[in-house]
Amino acid sequence: MNKTLKLTALLLMLSANANAADKKADADFVVATVNGTKIMLSEVRDVKENSNPQLAALPMNAVYDPLLENLVDMTIISDAAKADKVQNSAEFKKMMKSVEKQLLARLYLEQQAKKMQTKAKLMEMYEQYKRNNPPQEEMSAAHILLKTEKEAKDVIKQLEKGADFAELANKVSENKGLEGGELGYFTRELMVPEFSEAAFRMKEGEISKIPVKTQFGWHVIKAGPRRLTEVPSFDEMEKELTQTQASQAVEEIVSGLRKKAKIERVPVSFDAKGNVVAK
Repeated sequence: MNKTLKLTALLLMLSANANAADKKADADFVVATVNGTKIMLSEVRDVKENSNPQLAALPMNAVYDPLLENLVDMTIISDAAKADKVQNSAEFKKMMKSVEKQLLARLYLEQQAKKMQTKAKLMEMYEQYKRNNPPQEEMSAAHILLKTEKEAKDVIKQLEKGADFAELANKVSENKGLEGGELGYFTRELMVPEFSEAAFRMKEGEISKIPVKTQFGWHVIKAGPRRLTEVPSFDEMEKELTQTQASQAVEEIVSGLRKKAKIERVPVSFDAKGNVVAK
């Protein structure tokens, strides 16, 4: 990942956390006190939102206790570190310089990107999205998947004699996770080419007369209704558009700053073990 993308990711993460904090600031209060140091509910929420997506997606009541205990431990350890003057060590000061640089970059990019963002720009991006993603034809279908061509032909014969497609799918299809063999709606691109070509040639209610072979096996297809896909509304896409606009703004800001900066690089070569061999 290049430097610009890293900064973009940091900006988006910070913006999301800032928005969450703004919405919940009025509900903030002390949830624990450790040796006189207060731990706020907002701190627990921040840890949850800043964690991996799986943890962030869990309800607060499922993770609150362990998160708070971690913050209690962190506070106790931090107090012990201060008492031991760790903050005065060269290692700490070096790490703080690195953290300061990252925070300054995050906050600067966030502030500048917000200045560049307008509703009009988001609407322009939305209109461009609609032009690039016009409604597509999609159809629904059901299928019965068999291991061999012979089995598929036998199923077609049973259907021609009046067997119920859904009942037969539930009974003999290899893909038993689909009730009645129903696949729902799909566009041509969502299915393997052999399946799509056969299905989209069929009329609603028609059952394939010849088995269709794909990498998954032999299919007997029943065509369903067709429709055009709906373009998501602006409200549905606003969050995604905002993130895209922020990414574009960050790239523009960083590119502009790099053009103005005086950058001098010292050539360095490394061996396979990562040791410097020349500079």
